[in-house]
Amino acid sequence: MTSKQWLYGAGGLALVLSLSACGSASKPAATAECPQGAITLSVLRAENNGPTDEQIDTYKAANPCVSFKVDQVPFGQLASKISVLGPSSNPPDIIGYDSPNTQSYASQGLLLPLDKYLPAGWKDDVAKATLDENSWDGKVYSLGEEQDALALYYNKKLTDAAGIKPPTSLDKAWTWDEAKAAFLKCQQGSGKDIKVYGLAPSRLGNGTPGASYRDLLFLRSAGDPNTPQDSTAYKTFWALSRDGKQVDGWLNTPEAVQAATFYQNMFQGPDQVTSKTGLPSALINNKACFDLEVSSNTATLKKAGVDFGVSPMPYFKTPVVHTGAVTVGVTARSKNADAAAAFVMAISTGDELGTWAEKNSDPGPQVAGRQERDPQEGALQHRRRRDPEVGPAQAAVPAVHPVRPVRDRRPARHRVRQGPESVAGQGGLADPAAAQ
Repeated sequence: MTSKQWLYGAGGLALVLSLSACGSASKPAATAECPQGAITLSVLRAENNGPTDEQIDTYKAANPCVSFKVDQVPFGQLASKISVLGPSSNPPDIIGYDSPNTQSYASQGLLLPLDKYLPAGWKDDVAKATLDENSWDGKVYSLGEEQDALALYYNKKLTDAAGIKPPTSLDKAWTWDEAKAAFLKCQQGSGKDIKVYGLAPSRLGNGTPGASYRDLLFLRSAGDPNTPQDSTAYKTFWALSRDGKQVDGWLNTPEAVQAATFYQNMFQGPDQVTSKTGLPSALINNKACFDLEVSSNTATLKKAGVDFGVSPMPYFKTPVVHTGAVTVGVTARSKNADAAAAFVMAISTGDELGTWAEKNSDPGPQVAGRQERDPQEGALQHRRRRDPEVGPAQAAVPAVHPVRPVRDRRPARHRVRQGPESVAGQGGLADPAAAQ
């Protein structure tokens, strides 16, 4: 990413912002301080997610004629609120939402295409997987300022006390049988008297089992994308037919059923290791030894002062993770579309994104928004499978990213600026057939 490509930062948006007032449904009243009129942009976001207060405050400092009215809800309620407010006559101007939903929202007419606002060279510089994830029918609806990937986090206080040393490199990644043995060893109590769970329940939705972003990985990892396409192993990995019309024979293969049974037994029976109901902040509060979490969880644990470690996602046969993260878009019915788009461009490109990424990323080698390769550092490597035989519907299965030990290991990150050399496999609804 070159500085020439990214001059479209917060300070560089004054002209666009001044034009936005003219493009609004009704022109704001002019004042001495704001000749084009002051604008208030409404924002809907999930708690502790973007657009963040820091991003908003930075933008306001550079654009004093713009103010914001923020409405935030728990993450589990975000999608339902977007579905209600998005098509209404008075929607929020800006929404923070889960990027794997981009194509769904765009196809329903909830999002505004952003192509005419994109800075020159953006499409050449962004990671292709991210571009694919945030596009629909040839148009861009969000810029995808960050990507998350799942991993196995652990509370070192608890694992050290139990004498457990989780692996920290892909070539040593646990199978699910090995991981469950560690969960049981670290767990305190059993049955109805579990004081410390081996594995924290999901925080997605209401914390109950079944969130596909997290839990579908149990089934998919029991498959193998390198086997013949008519094999049950191949179908298990993809979990969905090429045309997107069938799950029978894909989601209920013998391998998938066996993996689902393993998953079920984690919640019940003599080897129960996790809770059927939500348990917020379990790792932070020493109520669980391990947790399957996205990479942005790093910042949460650091702020809480938790001594933690990160291990690769366990698997049955094929290591695989899902990616995708909260992104920012403009609603199609926004009355301040130009001004809202100017804000989205500012926080998703340019100097403002760079500053924010540097503050919110883990320390490690980064150059010009791209991550340097560090062959000496063990990593969680997330790679896209490049398969010319994959159908478009299968490409829409949440993030098609097998994970394998590789020679050029790169450190895992969260909230990184996008570039063509960003961590391989970032993005979500990408079409592997287009990435040969």
